[in-house]
Amino acid sequence: MTKTTDGEIVHFDNVGLRYGTDREVLSDVSFTLFPGSFYFLTGASGAGKTSLLKLLYLAQRPSRGMIRMFGTDAITLPRERLPALRRRLGVVFQDFRLVQHLSAFDNVALPLRVAGVAEKDLTKPVANMLEWVKLGERMHALPAQLSGGEQQRVAIARAVIGRPEMLIADEPTGNVDP
Repeated sequence: MTKTTDGEIVHFDNVGLRYGTDREVLSDVSFTLFPGSFYFLTGASGAGKTSLLKLLYLAQRPSRGMIRMFGTDAITLPRERLPALRRRLGVVFQDFRLVQHLSAFDNVALPLRVAGVAEKDLTKPVANMLEWVKLGERMHALPAQLSGGEQQRVAIARAVIGRPEMLIADEPTGNVDP
């Protein structure tokens, strides 16, 4: 097993992933991510980038190997402790994943509400975040009333509102206006 380094936030050791009985889509993946760093993942369509990101944001468990996040073995972690680990992550999905019946404000506030932040403590940080992404005037709009670029900015705001220790982004600027 590969020795881990102090200060790492993610460590993959010989990770493999297969869906069902098909061949592995990821095989022997090993890497370490450190705080304060910026990493890009590139590759051809179908190369497994999205599968790797699913492993990173703990939506998928690997078929084999070891994943440590923030010093915790993410593979053997009991299911009830996964939400606390996931709250340390911010994720911007390629397809936005906004809740369609919630306003931009409520979509951005969602991670804070899930974390137990009191309603009285939501207004200022959420409004400030929406101003930061240039959507302060659109905070009451539903996703269907927003352009693709505006929806993506709501998704970015939602991902960073909780000040995550790690931000994972799947083509985060694909629809954002210049």
